[in-house]
Amino acid sequence: MIPFEILKALVRGGCQIAILAFLLYYVLKFLRRTRAYRILAGILAVLLALYGGAILFGFDELGWLFEQIAPTIPILFVVLFQPELRRIFAEIGSRGAGRSSREAERKADAAGVVSTLVDAVGSLAEKRIGAILAIEREESLEPFSTGGRRLDAPVNAELLLTIFYPGTSLHDGGVILRGGTIAWAGCVFPLGAIDEDRRAFGTRHRAAIGLSERTDALVVVVSEESGTVSLAYHGELVRGVNALSLADALRAGIEAGAAARAGAAPAPAETSLENAEPEPSPPPAAPADAAAAPPPDDPVADAIGRIKEGA
Repeated sequence: MIPFEILKALVRGGCQIAILAFLLYYVLKFLRRTRAYRILAGILAVLLALYGGAILFGFDELGWLFEQIAPTIPILFVVLFQPELRRIFAEIGSRGAGRSSREAERKADAAGVVSTLVDAVGSLAEKRIGAILAIEREESLEPFSTGGRRLDAPVNAELLLTIFYPGTSLHDGGVILRGGTIAWAGCVFPLGAIDEDRRAFGTRHRAAIGLSERTDALVVVVSEESGTVSLAYHGELVRGVNALSLADALRAGIEAGAAARAGAAPAPAETSLENAEPEPSPPPAAPADAAAAPPPDDPVADAIGRIKEGA
């Protein structure tokens, strides 16, 4: 029979190994998504190769040098991963806050993004600068970032105006918005199928319809010919959307997307005061790869419905 003291030491040692393995696994899993991880992995690989060669060929002085360098590796780790470590501790602290405070913060952030987007779209429409902006919700739009440039910049009206200004390298493509950030710019979205009701649409409007058919994204389009603002959702295009109706739909889309990423149910969207003229209803025959109809409790679909009812 194993003595109690030995058994206790084994259990204590096993628990410590399990805790350290658990922490190491999740830290490495988090850091593998960062660019600094590759730098650290490269440095460690070179040091291990040189240290192994020193031992293999009997280079005692070189081996001693590496033994002196080894204690500085944790400091190198902290320096390289300082932003990521700060983010980890910030996430741990935020999880300790109440859900209601997180919900209020999410709504405040969404309100700021909506206000910025409405201002940006209004300026684009006034100057008749063509634009297409896709609001990411539950389904990731990363597969549709083809040809785009990764920005991950905070939503900013001046930046959006610069992106879509004629003559810039990104103005012909679409922008993907993820929460409060401009994730990609200059993206090439798939075009919707051509039929009798869509022959008059330009490339941007067809791209907005095509993306909305394949995902649950809410897509905003500004016409460079007329300055008209349109919304595309689940393959349907509504044109002539005014600022209040646009804010209503954007609020619903952004809050729903933030709630989905946070694992919470989206709050119902507020009712807008004004509405706009809808585009004629799409034909009964939808494309083969068209998205499914929106769910019954979809706040974006409700916002689009209010726009159509008020026309």
